Amino acid sequence: AGDSPTDAELARRRIEEEAIRMTGLVDDMLVLARVDQGRPLDHEPVDLQAIATDAAADARAVAPQRDINLTVPGRVVVNGDDTRLRQVLGNLVRNALVHTPPQTPIDISLSTEDSVARLSVADHGPGLAADDLDRIFEPFYRADPSRSRDSGGSGLGLSIVTAVVTAHGGHVKVRETEGGGATFEVELPLAGT
Repeated sequence: AGDSPTDAELARRRIEEEAIRMTGLVDDMLVLARVDQGRPLDHEPVDLQAIATDAAADARAVAPQRDINLTVPGRVVVNGDDTRLRQVLGNLVRNALVHTPPQTPIDISLSTEDSVARLSVADHGPGLAADDLDRIFEPFYRADPSRSRDSGGSGLGLSIVTAVVTAHGGHVKVRETEGGGATFEVELPLAGT
């Protein structure tokens, strides 16, 4: 009972998937290390409307069965690192996709108030237990420990969100979504403030 071509192909695919997962984990750890060391991020004008629009399009491509709702007022500019801010919103949207049932909508919104831009990702899933609220931004913490590495996630996504947003002079909050679920809000200073 030697390896059949089917077994070899399955093993090759599994190795490729694991290599991709490990590369992502190393990349995430490098981002955290860079920010933790206080190494500067880019500081250029970034249009959050474009980032939110792209994040919604990406989510629709990955999960076409989902209602991905987008509310943006128009161009909202902050100074920062476009790549890292895209990572922030991507992590929040992926988190919502992974932790909610497939039929539940996800709402991505952008707003401004005074000198602050606010990006929100709201889901209508099971929400978070009170015990998890204080810990979900810790590296490697998983609110749902039953998720194995085969189902994705390293436990670094929300800690990267916090580190990058803090490096941009902003804040991250989580609250219960009205009607159930979780809403993550990122607040960043508007450009020129």
